Order: sequence, then structure tokens, then C-alpha cells
Amino acid sequence: MTCSLGRRLAVALLVWVTAIPGTAAALPAGGDTGASDGAPADAEVLRDLERIARPLRTTGSSGPTGDLRPFGAAVGDAVVVGIGEAAHGAREFVTVRHRMLRYLVEEKGFRSFVLEANWSAGARLDAYLRTGCGDPVRIMAEEFQDAHLLLHSREYLDMVRWMRAYNTGHPDDPLRFAGDDMGYAGPELYDRVVDHVRRAHPDLLSTVAGLYRGLRPAVPMGEWMRTAVTTPLEERRERAARTGRVLGLLRARDPEEADADHALAVQHAAAVDQVARLYAFDLADPEVVPDVMVYRDTVMAENTLWWHRHTGHRVVLGGHDSHVYTLTSTPTLPLAQGTVLRERLGDGYVAVAASFGRGAVHATEEGLQNPADADVRRIEVPPAPPEFLEHTLDRVGHRVWYADLREAPPAARAWLDVVRPKREIGTDYPPGEDQVSLPKSADLVVHLREITPSARLPRPAPGGTSPEQDDCSDPVSAVRQAAHALRTVEPDGPLDDLRPLKGIVGDARLVGIGQAAHGGRDFLALQHRMFRYLVEEEGFRLFVLEAPWSAGLRLDDYVRTGRGDPARIMAEEFHNAYLFMRTPEVLELVRWMRAYNVRHPGDPLRFAGNDSSWAGPDLYDRVIGYVRRAHPDLLPAVTELYRGLRPTLPAGEHMLAAIEEPLAVRWEKAERTGKAVELLRARSFAGRTVAAGSAHAEAVANAEIVHQVARQNAFDYDEPADARAGLGYRDEVMTDNTLWWLRHTGRRAVLAAHNGHVYLEGFDPDYPVIQGGVLRRTLGDDYRVVGLAFGRGAFLATDPGVSDPVDADVKVFRSGPVAAGSVEETLEAVDGRDFLLDLRTAPPAARALFEASRPKREIGTHWPRDPDEVSLLRAADALVYLHEIGASRLLPGM
Repeated sequence: MTCSLGRRLAVALLVWVTAIPGTAAALPAGGDTGASDGAPADAEVLRDLERIARPLRTTGSSGPTGDLRPFGAAVGDAVVVGIGEAAHGAREFVTVRHRMLRYLVEEKGFRSFVLEANWSAGARLDAYLRTGCGDPVRIMAEEFQDAHLLLHSREYLDMVRWMRAYNTGHPDDPLRFAGDDMGYAGPELYDRVVDHVRRAHPDLLSTVAGLYRGLRPAVPMGEWMRTAVTTPLEERRERAARTGRVLGLLRARDPEEADADHALAVQHAAAVDQVARLYAFDLADPEVVPDVMVYRDTVMAENTLWWHRHTGHRVVLGGHDSHVYTLTSTPTLPLAQGTVLRERLGDGYVAVAASFGRGAVHATEEGLQNPADADVRRIEVPPAPPEFLEHTLDRVGHRVWYADLREAPPAARAWLDVVRPKREIGTDYPPGEDQVSLPKSADLVVHLREITPSARLPRPAPGGTSPEQDDCSDPVSAVRQAAHALRTVEPDGPLDDLRPLKGIVGDARLVGIGQAAHGGRDFLALQHRMFRYLVEEEGFRLFVLEAPWSAGLRLDDYVRTGRGDPARIMAEEFHNAYLFMRTPEVLELVRWMRAYNVRHPGDPLRFAGNDSSWAGPDLYDRVIGYVRRAHPDLLPAVTELYRGLRPTLPAGEHMLAAIEEPLAVRWEKAERTGKAVELLRARSFAGRTVAAGSAHAEAVANAEIVHQVARQNAFDYDEPADARAGLGYRDEVMTDNTLWWLRHTGRRAVLAAHNGHVYLEGFDPDYPVIQGGVLRRTLGDDYRVVGLAFGRGAFLATDPGVSDPVDADVKVFRSGPVAAGSVEETLEAVDGRDFLLDLRTAPPAARALFEASRPKREIGTHWPRDPDEVSLLRAADALVYLHEIGASRLLPGM
């Protein structure tokens, strides 16, 4: 018997090609070397099958799932469960799989579905599941064509919509969707790769764009696939070489630490390359066909395994039996995807086969290449002949049932072990001659006595190949779909609405939480609330405030020991620009931290300040006290260097007087404090330290802060260039101080400061260095940023030009309406509750909006102030938007 190569590619490979001339001798039938006896089962075999058969209540996707509990037990701890189908165009195989997916999601913690569909289709449907943006009907119509056209059904649409509904109800624990196949790479994939390169590796952009030039599909999928294989072989191979170079360039940029965004972009580039390499085979050469088959199923397995690793999810894999089997059923498919999965995962992969007795399916005529909707017809499938496996399975006394083949009693097991014919219907009919030893190919089987055709969806008129249809093209709709509503900014009460922070923060050691106005009560309260969540749910233990180091030490003493009065400490320390921290909200935070430590004495919270404009007398006393105890020989020198520097005036008066001294005097003080630091640092390495290393490190840090303050005052603020250098110096030392606390405590930390200090990118040209940018360059993804914005409301500030504010200068201002064209104009249009938005995973329309620099209010200590030009996408990882804020109030100062 002979068969055309075109037939073999269409049926066994389900490849996306036009008819190819040439013939080849057919391989012997059967995926196993065992003999087929063709004998029907005897009564003992049937009794054994009845014993292990578990009836299914329904083939529908909805309703109770209690009848699937034995299925859950059979799945056990498997991380990938492949659920097959014996016909692509049958309704019940999809709905039963949907029901099993529901059970595994709701009862066993599965969170991903991987379908025998192109990777680009999966990427687009996954974006819809996560954000609600896009139209699944259009996505399926555009992506499920050619050999995948039978996926374009009401049953699959219902499953996708159920998954989206689940995510709406479980926004913090969403389901994900992926395709594992590689016959087509839609324009979305090219765009995602190029967008990532533009953001993360701009130096590669021109090279990558050049390599991809002309490859991004510019015609609908079906037309692209019909022409792809007719392109001359050398040109197809040249395309594969180009896509491979892009993949190599991105892999060469793999970071040392895990980077989920980069990993996903590399996988998208790999999917593009997989498609190009498929078409780089000489499909006209019969000798190549087995290699093509092996390549396809190996790639599908690799993509499934990648998705499992990337998400960490337990995965349901949906595909034809011939792909989920652990042993191939046909020699035209030398290696099945399931075989690779079993080799890689062992018992972590469970295969579920499907079979049926009779019924009807949708399919095309035998051997039809590049099928279109008009080629699909209803085909009646008669009962299986006696020698077929299904004939015996259909004699079990349940209309719909499943069984764990691993539990089959001896008689049934012996009968099932024999290789027997089994119908495996792909896109065309009649099927090939598949031969199956069921226990060697699957762990479970689902048998349906009768099947019906799937419900085909009408296909809308082609809408081009632009992926913008998937995006909420209206940025407001895009943000609305991706936003996570916040219940309140108040620190008390349940915190479940903050669970999306877990995905934003990941494993980061430091999280910067900003303020869009220093004097806004709601921003301070929200920083407290988010810190509380990160403490209770994510193990954070350190709070770093944009406040003087000396204030932080005194408040840390209180938080750890209960010594001191936090209200008095704040009254003494928070003056000048820091007076906006002297509020009930910060005091409440400090008292909550103390109460937490009382309840958790073995795992305390810590408090730190990281700023460098004020060093209180307590700081000098700590340095001198340490020198007196540990290095008494240095005491005269350090005392002399510090003579006249220890503040004797209240903080506000001292800070004003210090900056008004002659520049030469300020430089002389900085030189003296620097010498004190050098003396202590010399003892760090000389082996003469008497105290514990931690005490010495703290003393050196305290002396360094004294020096930072003196050096900060030694800039010439009347000279513009030196003034800019002084502002840069401030953010540099704040960065150093924050990193010191991270190293010293070894704990995960929250950094609370103005947006202008936590952002990854500055917006004020007077600030040449920004703390958040240095932190990202130092820590990489171990530093994450949550920016803040608001629509309207009140806040504390001073009039413009007030450089050293006192309490009497502080007023309550109102913001007025948002500016036209501003970031806030878009965010304010998202009606409803305040919300948290992950900028990294926001829909493309929202990301495009936020990538551009647009006006945004960033209010420090003065008002009014013109909006600043901010690119939120480059400045932060996430954003909290508050529709309305209220002004804080100042606590009494001293």
C-alpha cells in the first residue's frame, strides 16, 4: 500500500501546507511491535472493566463535579495532565475536558491550560484571560484556521469565557492559557519581541528589527500558511537563520537573576523561530517526513514544559490522543509529545485517552490540504468493528465512564496490553490505521458511547492581521480591565484586596512606595497599609522612611524596646522639609510597629531613616559613646573633630543656621567629620575592634551620616551647577543608606518616600541622580516600585519660594481639576474604587499610553507647581490611583 506524502503531512503532521507532489511507501501500521490478536473480550475481561469503570454524571461542562473525585485521586501529584480526544470535531470531548479542567482548578489547584494550538493564539487568549481586553471570538476566528479550524467552536469559546469569569472572581490567583503548537506565528509575537527589545535592550533594536523585516505576517493566517510552504526552500531556510539570530541575541542577554519579562520575550522569539524552522525542512522529501513529525511533537512538549516552569502552575494539556499518548499510536508519528513529557516528568505526567462507540463528527474529506470552513462537513461514524478496542469498551454498562488503567485487574490488563486498532480522527475522515496498547499509551481512559459534532462558530469577515484588536484600544478600557480595586487606604481591617501586590513584588528585597504629594493624608495611610500587608503576608520586616537617619534610629529604639515617646521624637526630629512627616499617620504606623513587636518579640520590625540633611545630637552621642567604649585611644581625637558640631538648637533652627554659614566654614566641618569616619573605618580592618562587629558597623554608619550631613551643607547652593550636584549627592547617599540597612538587617524592606525618590527614572531636570534609578541598577528586579497618583483633593504644602519651612508656613491647598492630556485625566476616567495597576502586565494600549511622557502632578513641599513630564512605564512597576485625597495635619513640634 502507498500513500502520498501530502496525505501523510496533512493527517499525521496536521501541517499547514498545500498539496506536495511525490509519493512514498507507507510505513507498517502500528505504534508498537506487539501483535494484535483481533479477538473480542471475554466475560471475565468485561467484568474487570466494569469493576474499574467510574460513571460520569454528564458530558456537559457545568454542574457538580463529585463524580470526578476518583479522577482527582488518579491524577495525584502530577504537574501536567494530558487529556486527549479521539476526534478533533466532536463536542463531547471538549466539554468533558472542560469539566475535568474545572475540577482540577477548583479541587486540585491547577491554574494553566495548554492547548494543541499555535503559541501566538495562546498568547492572545492568555492576555484576554488576564485583562479582559480583546474579543475571544475574533481571536479564535483569526487564529483557529487551516489545520486548527476545528478549534473554532462554541465549546472552546465557552471554556475560554469560563476561564475569564473565574479570573474576574479570583483576580489574585488567575488561570492562564497557552498554545504549544508551531504552524504559525502571528504578528502579535513579533510585536511582543520587538517591544521588549525596545524597552530592555534598545541597543539591539535596529538589529532585531532588521532581522525580522518582512517576516511579520501581513496577510490573514490562512493565506499566510498557504503561501509559506510554496516559498523556495532556500528562502525559507534564510528566514530560519534570521529568526535564529534574534533568538541568539536575546539569549545572550539572559540576566544572572531570574527576569520573567525577559524569559517570556525569549520564549516568544523561540516560538517565532520554531515556526521558521518547521518550514525550513524540505517537505517535498519523503525521507524528511519522520524528522518533521519528531520536531513538531518535541517542540510541543518543550513549550508545555517551559510554560509549566515559567508559571509554576500545574497544567492541563489538551490535544489529540496521538499527541498526549506516552507511546505513539501510528508510525507516521514516530515520537509523541506525551512520550517526551513522560521521559522528562516521569509520574509527574498523566495521560488520559479518549474513545467512543458511534456518533457524528465534523471533519473534511480524506487528505484535504489547507482546509477552509466550507470544506468541513458532518460525518456519521458507525460503531467500531469487533476487533477494534472501542467495540469492547462500548460494552461496559455505562454510557459515559472513565477508568484508571493502572488499576485494571489481571484479565483486563492482559487484554488491554495487546495492540489493537483504535479510531483516532483528526481533521479529515476516514482516519488512518492507528494501533494502540492502551495501558502502554495512557494512564486513564474516558469512553463515550455516542458523540456529536462540535458547534462551529460563524467566522467574521477578515479584519486584517493587526493584534490591536486584542487590546482595549481605548486606554481607559484597558486600564479598567487590568485594575485591581482597593477597598480602602485605611491600615486597619482585611487586606485581601492587596493580594495583587504579591505578583508585583515577587521575590524583591526592597519595594519603593511613593507619594504624589508629601502632605496627603491618604498617601501616608496607604504606605502604612501596604507595609502591613507585606509584613503579614510576605515577610517584610524593615520600614525605611525619607527622613533623617537620626530620627530613624530613635524611632527604631522605640519600636524595638518601647523606650521613648514617638510623638516627642517626631516633634524634635521632623522639621524643615521633614515636618510633612510629623503627622498622625506616621505616628500611627510607628505605634503599630511597636505593637507588632510586642506580639512577635522573636521576629521584630525595624525602622530607619535614610536622609542626610539633619544629624541630631543623639547621633553624635552614639558615635562618641561607642568610641569611649571600644576605642578609648581615639576619644580625644574624635571629640576634638566633633567640637562645636553637635546641634544645640532645635532641628529647624539648626538646619537654617548651618546652611547660612560661610561656605569655607561648611567645608571645614565636612573635612572634620570625614576624618572621624576615616579613624573609625581604619579600625574596621586593623583587628583592634573590641566590640562586636555589628556595633562597630553601626558606629561607622552613624559617623558616616554625620559626615553626609556636613558634606550636604558644603555644596554652594548659590551656584546652579553645584546646587544640582548637591541634589544628586542627596539621592546617592539615600541610596547608600537604604542599601546599608538591607545588608545590616538582612530583611526585606519597604522604602517610603516621594515618587521623585522611588521612581526608576527622574522627571525633574534639577535632579541629576534619582535614588530609585540607582537602586534598580544595583539590585535589578530585587527593587520594585509602586508609584502613586490622585485625581483631586487637599494636601499640605507651602507657597512657592519657601525654602526652609516652619509650621506657620504650611497651608491646606486643593489641587483643582486634572490637566487636559495628563496621566490623571486617563486614570480619573476609570470610575469606581481606587485601584492598583500592574504596569508591567497592563494591556498594550495602557502600556503605550503610560510609556509616553505625559503631564503628571508630583507635589513636593510647594504649591502651585506645574505638572511634570513622567513616563510611568519607565518610572514604576505598578501604580496606585486614588480618586480623591485629604490633607494630613501637623502634630505639634518642639
